[in-house]
Amino acid sequence: MFFSILAFFLGHLPDFLAKILFELLYPIYLLKFKKEKNYILGRLKKANLQVKPKEVYKNLFLNGLDSLKFLQNKKVPVKFENLNPMQNECVVFVSIHLGAFEMLHRGLANLVESCVNLVVSEFRNKRLDKFLVNLRGTQNIKIVRDFEVSQILKNVIRNKEILAVMADQSKYGEEYFEILGQSVPLFLRLPITANKLGASVVLFRTFKKDEEHIIRIERIYEPRSNMDSAEIAKMFESWILEYPEQWAWNYCPSGKGKRI
Repeated sequence: MFFSILAFFLGHLPDFLAKILFELLYPIYLLKFKKEKNYILGRLKKANLQVKPKEVYKNLFLNGLDSLKFLQNKKVPVKFENLNPMQNECVVFVSIHLGAFEMLHRGLANLVESCVNLVVSEFRNKRLDKFLVNLRGTQNIKIVRDFEVSQILKNVIRNKEILAVMADQSKYGEEYFEILGQSVPLFLRLPITANKLGASVVLFRTFKKDEEHIIRIERIYEPRSNMDSAEIAKMFESWILEYPEQWAWNYCPSGKGKRI
């Protein structure tokens, strides 16, 4: 009930009040999570990016609010680019935590008729986890836990469904790649395996530009292509370099096998 009431309040918050709310909450947040802020600052400096942690948190906060509104079917300025209809085939959509990333799966669900299997990790807070499952899901969006993917992959391909995954999140089957001079885990074995089994793989992303959210397809791999995971990592890096303040740096590990 608490999360539903909070979501209702935030979903109706005007943009100018959202910005004021962030300025009020940020100092309070830092009192409790100062180590996390310093960690993010260290990673930004190591990557030689002229971005302050506050910019990252502000974009995460405001993009998160726009995502919430979008998931609640409220009017949000969104532009789709290069999204051609893909019918009667299995497609694995792959992205990273950039911009208003929660819009991605709902945007797909509005464009395709196939079932969208959204791969997510479980939150420790069970009530929050249950709330997000209900918020993210629709009639043709099925929530799939990251540890379940290998079990359902063949059925997804056989039934010609959509699989949507965030490559910079899962703890299962990840490999480490150098991005901005740092070791970052990416969940790429799944899309590469799916491609070998006959699925198309689509790299797409969202970012905010001039108060408008762009959802754009960047590259399509036809079934059984020669996919290069290092090449994909470099493409992700180019996305981050374009909008570093919109990448959720708090998803990065604080050390191999650890997450903050």
